[in-house]
Amino acid sequence: MAQPEGHGRHDEMAAEEQRQFRNLRSLTNHWSRPVSPPAYYWYLTFEHSAELQAAAARCQQAIDFRYYDPTPVRDLHLTLDRIAFRREITSDQLSAIADAATQACRSVPPFTLSIGLLGGVSGAVGFTAHPEPTISRLRGTLRTALSTCLGTSTEESRFHPHVAIAYANSDGVPAADVIAVIEKLNSSAPIIDVVIDRATIALVERRPRSYSWQPVTRIPLAGST
Repeated sequence: MAQPEGHGRHDEMAAEEQRQFRNLRSLTNHWSRPVSPPAYYWYLTFEHSAELQAAAARCQQAIDFRYYDPTPVRDLHLTLDRIAFRREITSDQLSAIADAATQACRSVPPFTLSIGLLGGVSGAVGFTAHPEPTISRLRGTLRTALSTCLGTSTEESRFHPHVAIAYANSDGVPAADVIAVIEKLNSSAPIIDVVIDRATIALVERRPRSYSWQPVTRIPLAGST
């Protein structure tokens, strides 16, 4: 099994993420953005990680402010990329994408995802996830499989691996209180290791102040079934 790489680089990234979060002045309502139609996404999911779910629940209790909506712990996930809106893709195309991804991922070994420190942006709070290079390689493999099937190139976008645990539901709320709580949580936060041996095609729908997703297909990595 591949092991996390470049710990020094990851420490630098985590420090920069924490600095940016500490500099927030106010929150923005995540749900004020336009509602997107249902879409298929590449996900990493954590329904079998009781340790991560328990850690998320503890942190959600600590940031139990009325201006945050917690993510149900059973729905914790890491978004790799969007595949397509449901209305823009056929079932045959989706099956072909799954087959191409399965073939491509036979050369991608399972790896350990390290999740721990909390950070965020003005509209959400979540755990940072490392190692970013390994996660990005898997993401790139899936994006290539998608491009091959659809005959199109996917535009590269900024990628920040994270596991969201709460979304802000109000604009203009001072960020100082939540920053203080997260600083305290991070002072004793454990690093949780989760073995990633598959990716997931998930159908994602926006609900009032939440997201709902269902697994469509699991894509095993090398040696997994």
